[in-house]
Amino acid sequence: MRDEQLIDEAQRQFGSMMLNRRTLLKRVSILGIGATALPSLLAACGSDNSSDSTSTSSSGGSSGSSSTASSGSSGSSGSPPSEPSGDIKPGGSLTIGLYLEPDNLDPAVTPYAVSHTIMMNIYDTLVWRAEDGSFVPGLAEKWEASTDGTEYTLTVRSDVKFHDGTDFNADAVKFFLDHIVDPASHSGYAAALLGPYDHTDVVDPTTAKVTFKFPFAPFLDGASQAFLGIPSPTAVKKDRDAFLHHPVGTGFMKFDEWVLKDHISLSKNPEYNWAPSIFGHKGPAYLDKITFRFYTDDPTRLAALESGDADMINRVAVSEMNRIKSDSKYELVSKFQPGLPGVLFLDTRRPPTDDLQVRKALNYATNREAVCKVGLFDTTKPAFGPLWESTPYYSEAAGEYKFDLDMAKKTLDDAGWKEGADGIREKDGKKLSVNWAQTPTQESWAQLAQAQWREAGVDLQLNKMTSAAANQAIADDKANVFYNSWNASDPVILNNLFLSKNIDGGYAWSKFPSDDLDSWLNDAEQTLDKNKRTDLYNKIQKLIMDQALIVPVYGILMNDGIHAKFKGLKLDFRGYEWLYDVHQS
Repeated sequence: MRDEQLIDEAQRQFGSMMLNRRTLLKRVSILGIGATALPSLLAACGSDNSSDSTSTSSSGGSSGSSSTASSGSSGSSGSPPSEPSGDIKPGGSLTIGLYLEPDNLDPAVTPYAVSHTIMMNIYDTLVWRAEDGSFVPGLAEKWEASTDGTEYTLTVRSDVKFHDGTDFNADAVKFFLDHIVDPASHSGYAAALLGPYDHTDVVDPTTAKVTFKFPFAPFLDGASQAFLGIPSPTAVKKDRDAFLHHPVGTGFMKFDEWVLKDHISLSKNPEYNWAPSIFGHKGPAYLDKITFRFYTDDPTRLAALESGDADMINRVAVSEMNRIKSDSKYELVSKFQPGLPGVLFLDTRRPPTDDLQVRKALNYATNREAVCKVGLFDTTKPAFGPLWESTPYYSEAAGEYKFDLDMAKKTLDDAGWKEGADGIREKDGKKLSVNWAQTPTQESWAQLAQAQWREAGVDLQLNKMTSAAANQAIADDKANVFYNSWNASDPVILNNLFLSKNIDGGYAWSKFPSDDLDSWLNDAEQTLDKNKRTDLYNKIQKLIMDQALIVPVYGILMNDGIHAKFKGLKLDFRGYEWLYDVHQS
């Protein structure tokens, strides 16, 4: 299996590159995962259950500042932790039903979102990302980026130990970053978060200088993800293969056991006393034990919550969200994920979506409000551009297509597509027919979109298939329309989705080569200047929508259902679960 986890050298060199499509499909096969599970696998958060999201957090997240950050610069979500209130009684356990079993828990190796969900309790990160998107100190008490953005000097804590008793220090930081890019590690995703990493110098026990080959704005965001959570060098060196299933970190929970195909259990780290300021208390976690169980289908997972076999589940199906939310026995905790919302990619190489006017008309013909209210049970809200509104550098001006059936018809009329006897438009003897490689998770709203487009004279063919087959269909230009979303905490994710070099073998499903877009995307990744990044991403988002490369549809709502007796659950900026403050009432 480890040989198949090898990431391409180019993906290690450029932070904007992720696992390519072929590698992803190969990994899925090796893990024995059904093709329909493909959408929710990849790194850093997940999609809502109505989407086939390649749910990956991008290697992004710099605020654009090169100033020093310290414990006093944590932003609105970084207030100092409070002492436990008198009515909180530490102790007890929490059983969580997950949608998938992870492949491993080595942050250098795994690329999967479900692994991150567990790892963020075992490992601490150098920096943390607050609910408002700001960065606050973690294992690094402060950091400073060089003016040119190629160096980050980290001042790390001196009072932290790993679960095996090893001291945490600058040497541990260097070891792990070097370990990630070591070809023998077969990094699945962490290497992408390091982008053009070159080396780390240990200045002294509490100072590490991280150097990149070229400026890399997204480093802080990568450093705030559990894929860059720091493991014990002692444990990794002792047995790399064993470490895959026996993780050792500095987090508030310690690894206990992993019973394959059943559960993973963690127990409280009684020595933990270095929680970041974004949390609500100091010292060890309130819970004594956390157990993760695996339920790979929505009904079984929900049944586990309602029967009491699980105290909490993630990814409540959209068809059940309102019912769980209205039941006093449970709390539904939710947050919109940043990054790419739920969108329909339009293949610009395949007729008739090679016609810009057709692509524009499809945008005008889409009644997003109706999709959200009817097709998605009124659980979300419309999207109008390539980035969701909570994503850094989101531009509201990019979304110019509101539902306007008359404009859709006029656009097609002007382009020479005339209505036929059956209501479907024709041009040069050919019907205006588009092919959607539709997967099961879009079932609730695909026919609604089909009816909307028919009102404009477009014949939308819904070709139902597995996620793997849909990926292949769009790759082979056998489909005009392909759905996806992508959880990303920095707009650098747009590199994956729109750079020309990612058209063949990557994730640029619109297949639109553009020198301007390539230049702007690469420049935006390499500048720390906030104003310059803002200007670049404004132009990028506008070009994407001017060319109608996608039809944005709706925001992706991350959610968890939890028994009401448990309090303190929050979702972080990306939609991951913060369990440190969770307690029983």
